[in-house]
Amino acid sequence: MRKTWAWVLGVTAAVVLVVSPTTAASASAPAKPPPPLVPSAGAAAFPVSVQSGDGTVSIPSRPDRILSLSASATQMLYAMGAGSQVVGVDKYSAYPPNAPRTKFTGYESSAEDYLYLHPDLVIFAFETGTLVQQLRVLHIPALVLSPATGMPGVYSQLQELGQATGHQSGAREVGSSLAGYLSRAAHRVGAAGRGKTYYIEVDPTYYTATSHTFIGAEFSLFGMRDIADAAGHGSAYPQISAEYILKENPDYVFLADTVCCHETAASFAGRPGFSVLSAVKLHHVVGVNDSVASQWGPHTIEEFVRILVGVLRP
Repeated sequence: MRKTWAWVLGVTAAVVLVVSPTTAASASAPAKPPPPLVPSAGAAAFPVSVQSGDGTVSIPSRPDRILSLSASATQMLYAMGAGSQVVGVDKYSAYPPNAPRTKFTGYESSAEDYLYLHPDLVIFAFETGTLVQQLRVLHIPALVLSPATGMPGVYSQLQELGQATGHQSGAREVGSSLAGYLSRAAHRVGAAGRGKTYYIEVDPTYYTATSHTFIGAEFSLFGMRDIADAAGHGSAYPQISAEYILKENPDYVFLADTVCCHETAASFAGRPGFSVLSAVKLHHVVGVNDSVASQWGPHTIEEFVRILVGVLRP
């Protein structure tokens, strides 16, 4: 592949739409946000224990120097009102544009690289190497918020970050606003997308995402069917083939490799045999920012759902 999965899983023109990153959606009907957390001594009570990808993490006091090495978590933090507590974000956190970006990727070899920022909470999208263990030795709490597999996971991570930062009320408001947005989008499109098939490309070597991912949940919101589901063989991000795409002949194609690999509707249509695809002939090949397949923050989800509404209900 021409881009690493660290980025795959962490922009407008005529036929090719290119958008900036935003938020992620749900299954046929939008998932409702989970019930609010009720801490024993108020919304900002500390210490708190928060679920992380590698177990329960104890956060002794309200963090005021957060390092977010997850573009999705960065979106969530700023949306819930915790932006003033953020002292650094990874190089892929493009939203909001005023976030304090660093050179970090979350794949550094030593946690000591982070110490000049004096973080009191570090957030990862993936558990890589021994960074979490190194931070633990340094007595710095670290959360691993792995890619959500649907909207319930997005809402759950919002809650966890709200609890971890003392912004539970803000997190609930973001979840409620997102759920309302998705519900209105589904109502506007109605049955226009029901049963329509799609292929989303995250790499020109035909790596894709199934409906069992956060991006797949956004398509499922409108009743669309992922051609990769039958070929996934247990992988949420399988590699399929050109022959498989030709056989399945999807109604829509979405290219989430416009930034990394400069793919366009024209370059897609120019691949051997692809000119006969229904999506090509109907001008249903849509270019989007790569972030829609790698970031499950509220901004990216909303922007991509807005594109889907425009495509399905122009």
